[in-house]
Amino acid sequence: MPIKKNQLSVLLATVLTFGMSGCGSDTDSTITTSLSEVDLAIQHSINFTAIDAIDDFSQNIETLYNDVEAFCTTTNTDTLSAAQSSWTNSYIAWYKVLPFQFGPLANTDNSSPILDYIDAYRNATDSNRSTNLAAINPLITTLMASGDAITQTSFSNTRAKEVGLSVLETALFSTTSNSTNPADIVSEFNAQSKKCNIIDALSYELTRRTSFVHAQWKNDYRDTALSYQYLFTNNLLENYFSVIDVQGDGTGTPASEELVVSMQEFLDFTGNANLFTDLTRYSTTTIWMALEESIITIENILDQTPETELTLLAIINNNGYEQDVETIKLNIATIKQAITEQNTTDFVAAVQALDGNFKTSVLDGLNINKGLTFADGDS
Repeated sequence: MPIKKNQLSVLLATVLTFGMSGCGSDTDSTITTSLSEVDLAIQHSINFTAIDAIDDFSQNIETLYNDVEAFCTTTNTDTLSAAQSSWTNSYIAWYKVLPFQFGPLANTDNSSPILDYIDAYRNATDSNRSTNLAAINPLITTLMASGDAITQTSFSNTRAKEVGLSVLETALFSTTSNSTNPADIVSEFNAQSKKCNIIDALSYELTRRTSFVHAQWKNDYRDTALSYQYLFTNNLLENYFSVIDVQGDGTGTPASEELVVSMQEFLDFTGNANLFTDLTRYSTTTIWMALEESIITIENILDQTPETELTLLAIINNNGYEQDVETIKLNIATIKQAITEQNTTDFVAAVQALDGNFKTSVLDGLNINKGLTFADGDS
């Protein structure tokens, strides 16, 4: 449904009354305001999607840490099941966060983006992903056999591919000889107490880095005393960082461009990586549940409508791209149906189609930078 000018005027007055501000290029819409409608839609969608996703992931990681501690205190199949369930919930919550691959997640830690320390799987060539996953149990075996003590902070400076969700998954869901039988897993932990030290250190690192991302989004981004949420949605990052800032925060890239590129990169990765081969080692359903959360997040970014018609899809529609909006909605519906049916072929085709929509229809409909560089195919 197109935005009605009288409805938008009321919304703008309300938003400005509460002191929200921003800047950005105007769209082709006839509506004129000092705060662009795209900026307002971005503010609205970020406030109702990104923050919810960050909160949810942070809470799940904290629960996972506590359940790992409980398992190592009382090691049996019941506490193992609880820790495994917490890992699954955390992984699903992580896929709500993945469309926001910028800002705090892109900040580097030991020369790699924090994103990679949480989930190293996605930042590798297609040929290396399977190899990296296969190397996890040999790595755990080596750590268990080492004479070096393992404390909570032992992995604070290790390589990204040796920590994170995939490594903790392997340790919780299998033995070093690749048995997935819960009794065998418990027996190995009881026989090798050092394996508990390993999962304790892994869960600690996840908690530490997730807490950092959470605090940066909501409280204080890079010592500015302002949240990334506020700086990003008001296009204020360039006011606090120079154009040569090592993290790239001073380039003046509008929030609309950053967000569109990030979502497109996620779709490009999802449509090209061997997710349903690599990420079904211990469960055939978890990756589907995780991807469903990602698609719902992207849908909500585009069309979050709890109280207003000021959405990105409404703006695209209002700028004369009605058929493109219908195509985007159809592709999202097809993706969700493919997830329900666990139909890999239909899922990949629809994700790739939606990826194409972001490279064309979304850019044109929002009238944002046509010179953006997009991800194009998985290496």
